[in-house]
Amino acid sequence: MDWNKIKPRLTAVWREFIRHDLRFSHLVVAASIAIGALINLVFAHGWTVWPVVLAFGILTYINEAVARNGQGIPPFQVYLFFMGAVVLWLLAVAILASLHPLILILGLIAILYRIAEAILRQRERDRLIASRRSQNLCLHCGHTYDSNAVFCDNCGEEPNPDAAILKRVAQIYRSDKDVERARSALSRTAAPSTTSTKEQALIARRHSGKTTHQSPLPKAAKLGPGRSSNRRA
Repeated sequence: MDWNKIKPRLTAVWREFIRHDLRFSHLVVAASIAIGALINLVFAHGWTVWPVVLAFGILTYINEAVARNGQGIPPFQVYLFFMGAVVLWLLAVAILASLHPLILILGLIAILYRIAEAILRQRERDRLIASRRSQNLCLHCGHTYDSNAVFCDNCGEEPNPDAAILKRVAQIYRSDKDVERARSALSRTAAPSTTSTKEQALIARRHSGKTTHQSPLPKAAKLGPGRSSNRRA
């Protein structure tokens, strides 16, 4: 094949790829391959870097796919979070090791105090909610409310969110009879019109040999000159 004919085609394909299909992950993988090749050539056992390059390339493509589709957590963010947590832990250990033990004990006592305070507040809140629920009061403001109302008249919130959720779930649920009734209503054929019924009856009578007599018209509907016109004539 002639190179002069292949070169313009390759150039057009390359430009089309750069314009539409080139992504940042391609550049990152290409750079990692170049760095891996350089390490392989410079160091004695540099060939051991290729599994790392392969894993890095796979993670790069997965990270780009997750970011483009908006589903899942990008792996680079997970690894960065893990590495950041490790670094923070090492810094915290280094700082605590340089402090006096008395300061550490006081800090531990302060942390335990805050934890106990949060537990006691949560227990008090649970007790108050249970008391208001047993007295049929609004869980938010403690005032009475209409059981048929959706929101409390005093605070504008749902008086009992748990009961409201249960009611919504109960409304969503349908028994087998309800499903069968809805299915029969949807699959029911439309009733034929009166005109089509009459036509089918006439066709059946004709095929069976029965003749249908035309019913006489009312006197007022008869055509032709009436008796009064004959008398005048």
